[in-house]
Amino acid sequence: MEKISTLLPRLHGQRVYIDTNIFVYFLERHARYFDAVLPFFQLFDEGLSFACTGDAAVAETLFKPYQVDDVMRISEFKAFFSNEEFISVLPHTTQVFELAAELAPKRGMKLIDALHYATAALAGCSFFLTNDAGFASHGEMEVIYLQDVLE
Repeated sequence: MEKISTLLPRLHGQRVYIDTNIFVYFLERHARYFDAVLPFFQLFDEGLSFACTGDAAVAETLFKPYQVDDVMRISEFKAFFSNEEFISVLPHTTQVFELAAELAPKRGMKLIDALHYATAALAGCSFFLTNDAGFASHGEMEVIYLQDVLE
């Protein structure tokens, strides 16, 4: 947790793209990762950093509650993502899809991962918070791999 507290000040005033797994850890209060992601969400809640994600992350996060027909959780998750003061949910435009199609084969990424990365890049995010090893820092966007900051 020391690495996280050292990292947080670097995020102040920055746009941070949040990958699906981070939302799942937070919203599901994941036993192993909840305490690790909580400080990031507190930073966003305090307005010290700007959280962004894409429509695909919302859909991926809602998948399990829909799969098990958990109406209450579906409602809670939708309310969470609709709080525009807390998080900006970005659309996946034609430009985003084209960039994703270009990035996926060039960087050996799955198309869905490239879609998230392209959305973050075109939105001007400085950081990309994930626990998916399929991402790597490039150019002006630094990937924060949660597992790395826990070790």
